[in-house]
Amino acid sequence: MSRRGVGKKLFLVDEVWQWQNNQEIPRELALCVQTGREENLELVTATQLPHKVNASVTGQCTELVCFRLGEPLALSRIKELGANPDEVSSLPLGSYVAINRMTGGMLRGKMF
Repeated sequence: MSRRGVGKKLFLVDEVWQWQNNQEIPRELALCVQTGREENLELVTATQLPHKVNASVTGQCTELVCFRLGEPLALSRIKELGANPDEVSSLPLGSYVAINRMTGGMLRGKMF
């Protein structure tokens, strides 16, 4: 369906871990994750529990935006994805670090 309209479409899945587990993801979500870009569909996920997100989802992740996290399993997972857990755990409220996983580029900012 996303090919029918003009331009890219964003598909947001909040707390994506609720719709999959570490062993499997639903076929429909797998199609969005693995072939969405070919169909002009970009998947955007958000979670406070990155350690619960299936590797099929994180493996396709090209950008990572982190706000403050403190849970040790979450910090361990974002380290695997390229973020500095010490920096992420000490971020002030409203601040973030964004990482381009393809180039290693970083951007730091503040929402409020």
